[in-house]
Amino acid sequence: MTGEDALSANAIRGLLWPESSAALGDLTVLDEVDSTNAFLTRLPAPRRHGHAVLAESQTQGRGRRQRSWHSPPGGNIYLSLGWRFAGTVKPLSTLPLVAAVCLARALERAGLRGHGIKWPNDILVGSSKLAGILVETQSSGAGSIEAVIGIGLNVRMPESSGGAAIDRPWTYLAAHLPRARRGISRNRLAGLLLDELPAGLERFALEGFEPFREDWRRFDLLTGRRVRLEGNGGLQSGTVLGIEDNGGLSIDIEGYGPQVLHAAEVSIYDE
Repeated sequence: MTGEDALSANAIRGLLWPESSAALGDLTVLDEVDSTNAFLTRLPAPRRHGHAVLAESQTQGRGRRQRSWHSPPGGNIYLSLGWRFAGTVKPLSTLPLVAAVCLARALERAGLRGHGIKWPNDILVGSSKLAGILVETQSSGAGSIEAVIGIGLNVRMPESSGGAAIDRPWTYLAAHLPRARRGISRNRLAGLLLDELPAGLERFALEGFEPFREDWRRFDLLTGRRVRLEGNGGLQSGTVLGIEDNGGLSIDIEGYGPQVLHAAEVSIYDE
């Protein structure tokens, strides 16, 4: 893509904190790709760690639970970052929550207010989805874990760009920023994400989830709320009690009592 808001690896690097740039390995910007996560996964393992990939568009963008992620060109952020963790990092199951906190922090630095995290890692404004995260992990022969963290962030995507095809409530960042910040460049947004993510992942590798717990509580949209649960062939409801140390969602399910869920589709009753 050409134009004032085209993604540029050089521009993004120039916007990073020095320590973030040092933590980052390769930075690749593509015009089009099937998915940035898939691109990274195809690379040899030694080339993934610290490698960030951005694309102007994706032809097969993916979200959680095998959903497609609508990825039109030129208006959004599609970013994946590869990271290697020692097998001693526990619990790795909290990594999606850490990634969500890092994204929420970056959006706050961009000027956004009133956003939050819907467990495990969707970013919402009101009841509409602004961004999603797909974390994929695999074990390596050396006892470490290879992770790819993919982020899709709607920046400027009115329905005329194809957003009408999305089957769930959605929104885009520029609609919620203060007027003075609505023109924020995608390179600046990518820089904010790549400031927060590598630093966050390095701290997570050393200290686990605990340093992120306070911000999780600050952005958490579900605790204390009545929710619907989809899955296991039925529809249930309950009240969210909070998250467990392993990242599971604790819910007092009507008719069953407190349960801990690790994979579920959750929606707030008053959405």
